[in-house]
Amino acid sequence: MSEARLSHITPSGERSRRDEALRHVMESNGLDAMLVCGRGDEVARGRIQYVSDTFVWAGWALIVLPRVGDAVYIGDPLWGTDRAQAAGWIKEFRMAHDPGPEVASVLADLGLSSGSIGLVGAQIAMGAGELRSIESSLRDATLTDATPLFDDVRAVKSEVELANLRETSEILRKVFGALAAEIRPGVPERDVLAEAHRLVRQFGCLDGIATMSRPPFRYFGGGSDAVIERDDIIVIDLEWAGPSGYWVELRRCFSFGEPSPRAQRYWDLQRETFSACVEAIKPGVQASDVAAARDRVYAKWGYPASNSPRYTLHGIGIDTLETPWIPGNDALLRSGMVLSLHPHITIDDPAEQAAVGGITISDNVLVTPTGSERMTDREVEWVVL
Repeated sequence: MSEARLSHITPSGERSRRDEALRHVMESNGLDAMLVCGRGDEVARGRIQYVSDTFVWAGWALIVLPRVGDAVYIGDPLWGTDRAQAAGWIKEFRMAHDPGPEVASVLADLGLSSGSIGLVGAQIAMGAGELRSIESSLRDATLTDATPLFDDVRAVKSEVELANLRETSEILRKVFGALAAEIRPGVPERDVLAEAHRLVRQFGCLDGIATMSRPPFRYFGGGSDAVIERDDIIVIDLEWAGPSGYWVELRRCFSFGEPSPRAQRYWDLQRETFSACVEAIKPGVQASDVAAARDRVYAKWGYPASNSPRYTLHGIGIDTLETPWIPGNDALLRSGMVLSLHPHITIDDPAEQAAVGGITISDNVLVTPTGSERMTDREVEWVVL
């Protein structure tokens, strides 16, 4: 009998690195423990996986991580604790319908009922009722928001994490190469995207989306029964967590024959903008400086500075959204950060938006000691089918 196994187990040295870094942060900030919160969502599960190798598909999960002593995993019965136990990182597991009393019980067992507890990801991952239960059950403890402290640690990726990200990049590069053979006039959109899903799953990816847009560019969708036309511009977006759970966002453009002069002009603008942003990414600059580089290119081409709340860049790794993000969460860039870069442009003319608005580029960029590195393709090419 061949036993099933988890797609990824973090090496012991990397586990120790994370554990030591977080305990050092707790000691430096006077915390007795962190309560790490997560939920089965692509922007809210990663903190749990970061300290347990548990990929939470549904429900909530909590980890009590004391400054001194062993961590305890508390699982929602919807998803349970079996996967966390299989990962072998944490040794004690509990399950509860109501998180607050169980967290209080764990802290009491650790002698920390009156301790200083840092909540990590609670506002994002926990429902209002669950959060009230935690707060009311820990009345004797001092609660603070330790999310920025935790996120500051995981923002800088180790070599193990960078290898995970490169693995996902390589998978999606292969999938895009295979999809070029599936995109043909008369083929329904959903057939192409179904093949994308089949391929990424076959390569071991854990979760993600495959979406498509065509003129008139109104939105990216999951694929309908509408068929692809010979004069279409086809833009496909793949956002997937690889076998390790580390995410890459890639977007690529296809057409049957060379793009029209109008589309080519807009593509040239997008390539120049993307390159300018990559050039601006380096240690010691603010994330907002990258958006300023974007806007300088837009001004050169006659477009206004973007005033949209949509992100031009954001951190990415074990969650699809990590610190920093622009606009909304500016930060100093540091070597080892990985950013998902997809510069947003504002097009005021509805006709122009419909014709070229979906032509975009997205990829992950690593902040290196001396600058930056595109993690998937050195240059993004328009694919002529």
